[in-house]
Amino acid sequence: MGSLVRVLPALVAAISCFTALAIDIPDLRYLKAYTDYDPDGPYHEFLDYSPDLSVQGLDDFTIKRICLTGQWIMCSERYYSGFSINYGGVNHCYNLSSSYPISSLRYAGSPYGLDDVYYNLYEGENRTGNEFKGNTNVPTVANLDMKVSSFSISGQTPWTFFTGLQYAGEAVCVYPIYMTNGGIYLHLGGVLRITDLGLPDNSIRSVAKGCLTDNVYRGDRPHQGELGDQDGH
Repeated sequence: MGSLVRVLPALVAAISCFTALAIDIPDLRYLKAYTDYDPDGPYHEFLDYSPDLSVQGLDDFTIKRICLTGQWIMCSERYYSGFSINYGGVNHCYNLSSSYPISSLRYAGSPYGLDDVYYNLYEGENRTGNEFKGNTNVPTVANLDMKVSSFSISGQTPWTFFTGLQYAGEAVCVYPIYMTNGGIYLHLGGVLRITDLGLPDNSIRSVAKGCLTDNVYRGDRPHQGELGDQDGH
């Protein structure tokens, strides 16, 4: 009995240590918005969506330079409307055009981990407007049913997009591409216009994980005719 008493605290400590490690693993996504072009100048760091950059005093033409990891969408109007520019990379920096106003920003991808499997559907072209997102199969895209004009995917798994409810109708399988820097891997994909897939605008109605059709889109190499299994192999 005495040995059991000694083992139990050690086991609890080991479990607690594992839990702490699991919780403390950082999500490396970030965006630093600089108010001038000086890489050593002042900046505001974003880790989440900002629907109105005037709250931080950074709307319109205030942001001159950004450094980021992840896929970020910067919109000319508040609440992710107007026109947009998409930036992606791993610890990469960009100088912004002085003619481009920015009034809101958000990221594409999972809120749980930088390279987790995820999709984001958008009502507007260029990833603007209302959003429907997730990491599981959905037989209907709910509030964006027949309203999807663009989307993003992340993680190492392809997704199949259907023009019918319950995974029916025409389908296109979309694969991510990947980038890396310093051991950080980032898999990204998607389209700025649904019509780039050969589908009518506002036609996507359901989404499934994996490659479930031989109509395959790989960014610059669309429609390869490669049928994979549900893990995209």
